[in-house]
Amino acid sequence: ITKPLRCYFAPGGLVESMAYKGIKEGRHAGFWESYKSEMAAYELDKLLDLQMVPPTVEKRIKGSLGAAVMWVATVQSFKQMGGPPTPPAEHADSWNRQIAKAKMFDNLINNRDPNLGNWLVDPAWNLILIDHTRAFAPGKDMVHKLGRVEKGLWERMQALELAPLKAALDPFLDGGQIKD
Repeated sequence: ITKPLRCYFAPGGLVESMAYKGIKEGRHAGFWESYKSEMAAYELDKLLDLQMVPPTVEKRIKGSLGAAVMWVATVQSFKQMGGPPTPPAEHADSWNRQIAKAKMFDNLINNRDPNLGNWLVDPAWNLILIDHTRAFAPGKDMVHKLGRVEKGLWERMQALELAPLKAALDPFLDGGQIKD
C-alpha cells in the first residue's frame, strides 16, 4: 500500500538491500502517516531492547527524504503463510512471548496498521515487525486486546524516562506524540 522502493547496495556489504519509503507526514487514505514514524519505531525498539524492528535511518533519494529500512531476507509474512503461523513445539514458548511483545509494542506506538503482511517470520522463528508509517498516530484505542503481557518488556516500558525518550524520538515526532 505504501509502495516502497527496493534499493540494492554493492555486493559484499553488510546489507544487501533496503526498502525506501518517502511518505510525507499527513493524512493519506484516511490514515495519519509519515516516513518518520518508521525511524521512531526503530529507535523505540532499541530503547526497549525489543529486537524486532529492522534498522531504519533517514535517507535522501532523488532529492526526497524518506525512511531507509534494512531489507530482511529469507522471511515470510503471516499473509504469505496463510495467517498467523503455528511454530514447531520447540519454539512455542518463545513464539508466544514474541507475539505478546509485538502486540504490546503496537499498542504502545498506536500502530494503526498491524496487518498480516507487516509481521514477518524468519527460519529461526524470530518475529520481525515492519511498516510503521501509520504508528504514533492520534488516538487512544488499543489495536490489540492483550491476553498476556510479557513481563520483561512491561518492566522496560515502565522504566522508560522522558528525557532519553525525547532525545531518541524528538527528531521524528512532535511534542504531542511523546507524553509522560
